[in-house]
Amino acid sequence: MIALASRNVNKSLLIFAMLSVATLLGACDRTAEPISRQTMTALSPRLQPLFEKTRTVCFGRFVMEIPATATVVYGPAEVETPIEYFKGHGGRVAEHLNERLAEIEKEREFLLKDDLVTLPLFGKVIDGANPGQKIVFGSKNQIGYTIYSFVPVGKDLFIQHLNSVLPQHDRIATINKVAGQLKLRSESEIPPGSGTCIEGGFVPLDLKYERVTVGVRLKEFPDVHFSVDVHKNQERLAESGRLELMREQAKDDAEKRGHGSLFARIKILRKADRQVDAWKAIELLTRTPAHDEDTETHEFRLQSLGAVDDLLQPHLDVRLDSGVKNDRRASVKPSITDEEAIALWDKLTNTIKVRPPVGKQKTAAELPKTPLTTLIATGGICPQSGWWQCTEGDNIEGGRRKHFAAGTSMPHAILVATPNLWQKLVGNQSRHKVATVWQLVEYETGSVEHSLEVGGDTLPPSAVAERSGLPDHAVTKDAPPTIT
Repeated sequence: MIALASRNVNKSLLIFAMLSVATLLGACDRTAEPISRQTMTALSPRLQPLFEKTRTVCFGRFVMEIPATATVVYGPAEVETPIEYFKGHGGRVAEHLNERLAEIEKEREFLLKDDLVTLPLFGKVIDGANPGQKIVFGSKNQIGYTIYSFVPVGKDLFIQHLNSVLPQHDRIATINKVAGQLKLRSESEIPPGSGTCIEGGFVPLDLKYERVTVGVRLKEFPDVHFSVDVHKNQERLAESGRLELMREQAKDDAEKRGHGSLFARIKILRKADRQVDAWKAIELLTRTPAHDEDTETHEFRLQSLGAVDDLLQPHLDVRLDSGVKNDRRASVKPSITDEEAIALWDKLTNTIKVRPPVGKQKTAAELPKTPLTTLIATGGICPQSGWWQCTEGDNIEGGRRKHFAAGTSMPHAILVATPNLWQKLVGNQSRHKVATVWQLVEYETGSVEHSLEVGGDTLPPSAVAERSGLPDHAVTKDAPPTIT
């Protein structure tokens, strides 16, 4: 996100803790209610003129409508690597390169002779794939390289960078791949086809990792800051980032600081489930009261975890804050009322959608598949939905061949021991978990209701259900070890 600094760390933690508790507990027991477009708050007479003229802005693979008078502020962006835009600096590559080389010489003071042996490219400058592109190697931790790539495109400059790149990891191909496809883009330009919009540019590639953050500043209400952060998920969703999971920690923080009365004064304006384009999201809208030197402030947040490895459904985080001055929240009295804040929030969030492409953009299902025979150990993340077979023997509960969805953790195998005489008499059988390696043997095709081969016999799904072995809680109650 385009972060807003607080007056001090303690006060920021306090407000965050109380806000999280207030919104997540929902006044102790309130559950989120779904909200439709039809029930959204209408614009007040003060807000209506803002939207008489609007314009479309592009960020990542998405667009939204904002007032024509609003200012767009781009924050951190990544297209495989972090990337920054410098308007009008296309002819100043040497200047930026020399500044970085001066920093590298300071870094050299912390290197030992052995470090220079393991980092032979330290201080070196090479040409990139683009005309005029320069790539320079430094090191900020004496373990791996810090790589900067200066890419002039027309009159403008893009700077890519990576930290802690181990010498055995070649990232130059990745840097050059993006640099070679960078195209300039004006703020009003909405490019056709598949690709991602960043500040000043467009990258017409389907990438493994993308992140774009963008802020909207309103000329008529300068203390109101609206921002959107989208970043593509990898093989798993950021479950730890769920708003609900912050509940207990936030509650503990508030209680330790003894601010129960302030907590009770936080007003929940709305807590609801929202559908924003393809995202199923949760929104939490609150007004935090004035406290000490902090003024009251609106703190709105909408979040969706998105989908696994899907370019068109990344993690989504949207925020609105009022009372902001010099990027400090709760610095001035909010210029909008509760009703106006909600109406503005509804109007802006309702316009966020996938950029209409001329050529269809690819979803994860249409991107190249993980090769058959790929091996993933217990505890690893499944990269491809399909049928996987473990490397253990035939005496596996439920059979060696199982279906896993992309993004799930690969489980242990459940070995079924040959019963002894007593176990046969009492009808009991010994089972235990073992770490194993799973091999991708077949892609998912439509329904997963296929028959499975178990111990040489072909069983229909109903029979497989009867042979399901230990209940899930018995098999998965212990977290699997991390296997690299």
